[in-house]
Amino acid sequence: MRILALHGLGSSSSLLKEQLTPFSKALGREYRFIFLDGGIPCERGPVEMRQALNYLDNFIREHGPFDGVFGFSLGAALAITYMLDQQNKQASSPFCFAVMSSSIFVVSPDDSFCEQLLRRWLADDHAAFRSKFPNGDFMTELEDPSEQKLAQYLQQVLSMQSMGVGLILPNTNVDFLGTKKTEEVPRLVHPDLLNARIKIPTVHVTGRHDGGHDVPFKISDVNAIVSLIKEMAEEGTQIRDLYDD
Repeated sequence: MRILALHGLGSSSSLLKEQLTPFSKALGREYRFIFLDGGIPCERGPVEMRQALNYLDNFIREHGPFDGVFGFSLGAALAITYMLDQQNKQASSPFCFAVMSSSIFVVSPDDSFCEQLLRRWLADDHAAFRSKFPNGDFMTELEDPSEQKLAQYLQQVLSMQSMGVGLILPNTNVDFLGTKKTEEVPRLVHPDLLNARIKIPTVHVTGRHDGGHDVPFKISDVNAIVSLIKEMAEEGTQIRDLYDD
């Protein structure tokens, strides 16, 4: 099993390789991680997100195919974005299983995603909302449930630095509301605002552990996750083989 491994922000492929050593040992020789360095800076708009996906897609085309993908933190979010984007293009996933550990927010590369909603935010009748976002009582200025959901989620993301997550967000300003440039607004993907779902067996690793925002390292945690990885890999492979036939 060849598994593409994607590291988080401020990390590297060599660091993730070290963090995944317990998993490599527990999984055995049948499983092999292939690591990609996130070598390009990326802003938060849909155009920049598309550039990041193209970088990832080129690596997969050159070094693939891969049976599965493992993503940690921003790497997990990028993997989710990539899988959803590929499904939208070709109605199938480039992997047969996925392992997502401590995923942060997912951002769409589609500049039409929530476009009408964002344009309403930037209209003159939403001036009160813009003046209160993100630290004031901005929810009272929104009536549409979709607007409320996205605004609340965006505020939560912009507040992550004050929640002990660390320097996970290099750019937390909200100037895009003042400049009224929708192309600069991160197109956060909330499950309530998107009908599409990942179509392959997936392990989602969430919760608290002694390592904080890090790949789990306790042997009990590793063994539990490894068991799920093997289960999802088997299920995903069976599904792939069924459709390949």
